[in-house]
Amino acid sequence: MQRSYVLSLVYAITLPFIYIVCQFNRQFMSAFSNVSLLATAGAAITMSFWILDKYANHNPKPMFAMAWVGLASGISLWFLGTLAWTINVPVLRINSYFSLADILYLSGYFPLFLAAFLILKLFKSFFSKKILLLQFGVAVGLSAVVSYVLILPMFYSGKDPLTKALSAAFPIFDLGLFTATFAIFLVFFEGALGKAWFFLTVGILMNIAADLLFTYVWMQNFYYRGHPLELFWLWGYVTFLLGLYIHKREL
Repeated sequence: MQRSYVLSLVYAITLPFIYIVCQFNRQFMSAFSNVSLLATAGAAITMSFWILDKYANHNPKPMFAMAWVGLASGISLWFLGTLAWTINVPVLRINSYFSLADILYLSGYFPLFLAAFLILKLFKSFFSKKILLLQFGVAVGLSAVVSYVLILPMFYSGKDPLTKALSAAFPIFDLGLFTATFAIFLVFFEGALGKAWFFLTVGILMNIAADLLFTYVWMQNFYYRGHPLELFWLWGYVTFLLGLYIHKREL
């Protein structure tokens, strides 16, 4: 277990070093961005299906197994979205804000929401007033900040309605998913799965940061493949992978 922490930390520290030192070489950064995102996301998918196989063969609660079907499906759709984006930009030279990649990314939220709903339903007896109040406070605070910084300015911008809707959809979905994942973490906090859900929650938070930064940078026409904001996506996948690995070890 200790080795997994060390490897994850080394990888997470190496990534910003590469993104900073190699920024002068845009061609290299574009290639590195494609490979690192696909490899890291692919590792997370592999781990999610590994857990799913164990649940399918040994788990006496079908609802929990279905939750992991949703989790694996959502991560897979995000991986396919990353793959589509990788093909669109450097290969097909398609740089549109609305593309197949966006459809796949957005589609990935729905099985993830389903997974969170099934887990929360299965463990609803563990909820207390303290947990509900903490969850509500975090959700309201984070939603207020995101709405003020990004969503409201986006709706008042001069962009077309489709761009506005897409720009708002990602952070809104991320906020909802983070709220649900944070609730699961609070339920499991003192149990054997607490560490796993801590990293899964951090992974969602990293995706929120990446989506918000990407939306802002894209609207300012500053984004390019290999931009440092991609670190948040990569760190998100790293923490996803670590959380999934810990979860499997605790089964």
